[in-house]
Amino acid sequence: MAYSTEFSRAITICLLINQKMDEYGFEFVSANTISEFLKIPAPTVVRILRSLNAAGLTATKEGAKGGVLLAKPIEEITLLDIFLSVEHGSLFKTDIDFLIEDSRIDKLKSLISGYMENAENAMKKSLKVTTLADIAKSL
Repeated sequence: MAYSTEFSRAITICLLINQKMDEYGFEFVSANTISEFLKIPAPTVVRILRSLNAAGLTATKEGAKGGVLLAKPIEEITLLDIFLSVEHGSLFKTDIDFLIEDSRIDKLKSLISGYMENAENAMKKSLKVTTLADIAKSL
């Protein structure tokens, strides 16, 4: 199972919210503003915002002056935080079947799964040390 584009979209959504918060103080940013500015369909923005909110990365407010804010400073939000909020399951699908029964096949399956798990863990370790502030500084 490959990851979707929601991770990269969630990163850009958080960066846009931060930019709008910096520009306008602590006013809430509407989902429509995010959708229009980033050219992401509104239902997709809402789905991503729900995930970010459930993870405690954003806070929302209903009503005419409602919208979304970042719930933490960007120095405290890692790419891993965002990743875990929108992606579920493993990067690699390891459902391997063979026609024959052989003890070496079980070992092969275990080895492949282990290497794939190691690769995914290395990716997560890298995401954990990068914050939104690191990206924002580079702009």
